Amino acid sequence: MKRSKQDYDEPMDERMGGTGISRRAFLAGASIMTAGAATFALAGCGASNTNTTSSAADSTDTASSTDIWAIEDLASPSETITADVCIVGGGGTGTAAAIEAIDLGLKTVVIERLGGYGGSFIGTEGMTGFETHWTKAAGVTYTVQQAVANCLKYHHWIPQHQLYENFFGQTAETISWLEGHGIKFDSVVALGTSPVAWHVYDKGTAASPGGYFMQCFGAEAQNLGIEAHFNTYAKKIVMEDGKVAGLLAQKDDGSILKVEAPVVILGGGGYANNEDMLYSISETKNENIQALGMNCRNGDSLVMAKDAGAAFAESVGTVMWCGPVAIGAIQATWTTDAYSAGVQPVLWLNEKAERFCREDLWLDDFAGAGICVRNQTKTYVMFSDADMQYWETTGPYGQVFSFGAIGKALTTARATLQACDSVHVGGSIAEVAQAAGLDPDALAATVTRYNTQCAAAKGLGDDDTTADADFGKRARYMHGLDAGPYWLLEVADGYYTTCGGIKVNENIQVVGTDGEVIPGLYSGGSDAGGLYGDSYDVSWAPGSQAAWAVNSGRLAIKDAVDYLKK
Repeated sequence: MKRSKQDYDEPMDERMGGTGISRRAFLAGASIMTAGAATFALAGCGASNTNTTSSAADSTDTASSTDIWAIEDLASPSETITADVCIVGGGGTGTAAAIEAIDLGLKTVVIERLGGYGGSFIGTEGMTGFETHWTKAAGVTYTVQQAVANCLKYHHWIPQHQLYENFFGQTAETISWLEGHGIKFDSVVALGTSPVAWHVYDKGTAASPGGYFMQCFGAEAQNLGIEAHFNTYAKKIVMEDGKVAGLLAQKDDGSILKVEAPVVILGGGGYANNEDMLYSISETKNENIQALGMNCRNGDSLVMAKDAGAAFAESVGTVMWCGPVAIGAIQATWTTDAYSAGVQPVLWLNEKAERFCREDLWLDDFAGAGICVRNQTKTYVMFSDADMQYWETTGPYGQVFSFGAIGKALTTARATLQACDSVHVGGSIAEVAQAAGLDPDALAATVTRYNTQCAAAKGLGDDDTTADADFGKRARYMHGLDAGPYWLLEVADGYYTTCGGIKVNENIQVVGTDGEVIPGLYSGGSDAGGLYGDSYDVSWAPGSQAAWAVNSGRLAIKDAVDYLKK
């Protein structure tokens, strides 16, 4: 259901306990479905500045007055099955939990809304790991304790210390555990300025590392005989005497399945594609945002958890912002040459035709760059045709994950971007400014100042920042716009996933609004909150969200074993 602007302009204190919030243009997420994933039925799972001072619990209570938190009426179950553990979601979290459950001798049922294993995890490329056999072989000395200390400092000590100890302390074991279940890794590298801790998956002959990962992981789950109900939507957690007693789910034919189980683990992938939920609990100034990744992340687990009495973690609205994406250009998003071109450290502008950050920040910390883009009303990326010619013959100025490699020509960037209505190419600055709705004089002044600084950067050392007196961009990325044609891209702020939600403790148990755990209820991956402060920690733990997905699933099962013995 689309909500009106008036719905979002109602006083914040009536919904979330703060100031007013305005609706912004929401751009539908693009499926990053790959050919490799498709062969295994991994189908595409198709805010303004709030300054709120309310607690997460208060936010949850007030948000419940809107229909986004309603549980629909369900018919009586037509089928009932039993299990020790019922797992919601067949992505990284759910599949890891299911396999761990089999390893530990638990009878498990997986409920997945898609037609097979995969979920949003197919969009990942690697995961963080500390003190693994990979890092040791590479001579990396970065330890679990250092990672814990750095991440807690980065997040202003909002997460629990013991949660990080349990999570990071298990990452080495998990890398080996995954390899024992058929997952292969290609390398361990740094991501931007991060420590060397990003364990990149082997992608075989597939186009996507994450797609191949889930192809192999899903095959392992099937080979282990895990009972899975695909094309089935989890709807409601069954509670009896204050404890979890199972789950109600709806099949694609409308019939209701009841799973009787004393443990339920929520791993549904977060709420990145739920427009109403995102604008209700997240924040952004940018009028244009775009979800990257699978389009199945509707926040169903958050709704069910709240219905069962769960609290939300502080920073429930945390989003993994990642910076420029050409508006409305599904074909120019994740893994494409056009995407790589759009995030290059050229000239980034806001609605006033002014620079707002050092553009090479994206190469060091895409999350930080994404927040800079988020805090503008509108955003643009500008470069010259000389830049484009360089990229399509020589490759990007800066590395873009595993697909936009330095030295690898971006051969399709030009044609893809030219086909986008949000991309303007012209012979003069005034021409492209007018096409994009920017003040031509303001843009000309910004370009003139930028060109002067770029000229001053010539002959300086690559990492010298003195020429850019405004923001301190490194000299190697100071490429002037000395002549046309000029390219001006209207860009949204992309985001990979949400990474805040249901409050969990150090054992991945869901915490209720009374501060006590809800017996038998667990939540992991992007459904769970409490791992981050206000943003993603890629600069200290690259791939932490992917690692959290797998590790939280495993940690939940390990605790569930003890719970079931009581």
